[in-house]
Amino acid sequence: MSDIKSDTAKYLAEAAELERRKKEVQGKELTLKERKVGNELDKITQNDQDLERAKTTNFGSVSDGEIAEIQKDSREYIEAARKAMMFISKEFKDIVPFFRKNLILIGGKTGEGKSTTVANIVSSTMKQSDRETGARKRVLVITNEEKREDVYNRITCLAKGWHYTNHNKFTDEQAATFEKYIPILAKDGWLTVVDDTFGSTKEAPISGMTTSLEGIQTIFDNLIRDEIYYDVVIIDYYQNIKLSKKNPSLDEWKVQAMLAAVLDQYKNTYPAPIVLLAQVSPPDKEGKSSFKSRIEGRKVILNVCTCCIEIVADRENLKTEWIVHKSRFNESVGGKFFTGYSNGRFVPYTPEFQQSVIQIKERRQARGFDQQVGIKIEKEEKNE
Repeated sequence: MSDIKSDTAKYLAEAAELERRKKEVQGKELTLKERKVGNELDKITQNDQDLERAKTTNFGSVSDGEIAEIQKDSREYIEAARKAMMFISKEFKDIVPFFRKNLILIGGKTGEGKSTTVANIVSSTMKQSDRETGARKRVLVITNEEKREDVYNRITCLAKGWHYTNHNKFTDEQAATFEKYIPILAKDGWLTVVDDTFGSTKEAPISGMTTSLEGIQTIFDNLIRDEIYYDVVIIDYYQNIKLSKKNPSLDEWKVQAMLAAVLDQYKNTYPAPIVLLAQVSPPDKEGKSSFKSRIEGRKVILNVCTCCIEIVADRENLKTEWIVHKSRFNESVGGKFFTGYSNGRFVPYTPEFQQSVIQIKERRQARGFDQQVGIKIEKEEKNE
């Protein structure tokens, strides 16, 4: 009799637990549906408001207030163009529109030098100052590719002329230098690096700051709200922004399509150029595939960019090829140019640099030959 009571109690407990879990799942499903409906309702409400405002708009003329606004925007844009910053080096002059209201896409295959490009843009920009106030230029890096300490350490390596490779070979002195430079670079927002968990604490963890659509929106909205204006914003990189916090089930391509629209908006409202790094696939064997078709993810991003450049690394010759696919400087579109590579820095590809590369290759070949001879001698000595 006691066994029956025990089995019944066990059955009732399991049934109660099953019912509890069922209600819990139903509650979660309801939350998801409510959020989805809420998002759709917000869109519909906004669309209705836009349509109502459109109905009262007079398309027969432009008001004095609108004319004044257009004139103001025109003055600001021309002035910004006149005061354009230098993008990396003088080789990029009249190719990259490095001033406000520009979204600049730099694309490359894996390992072609996107992180190196970020470091060079940061280093070059931080060396510049405002022509009128003398204030040094400030940079914001939004990264979902590297840890923030990596970004700071790359910049330190550029300053010191060190290679940022083989991290296990850095000396204690170099490690101490990295720690010393981080607060120097970060002071007063000279270089601010936001990674995916920026602002997190153990008590209140945050994720998705740089990998979600809403995270990117929050960063820009907060900057505008708090009137924090960097001289350039770098996002590294495009394809890793593929989540929606509000709608987790949203397809990646839809998130990236919405991201393109969002970046187009901030390009026009935030007073600094935005540089976007992106992953591209290699061209087909015939070399006929377009740059747009090779951008991984949603291709619409190319439509809202004002400048698009592809980087192709030639490591053997310490050379980087830059191919201009789109630019506000129309005469540069379709063109290509080269820079040299030295200790993590892009340098002019001069005849002198090319000659130094030849000498470096000759020394490498000589070392390789000496090593082969040494191995051969060791083998012969062992055989004797």
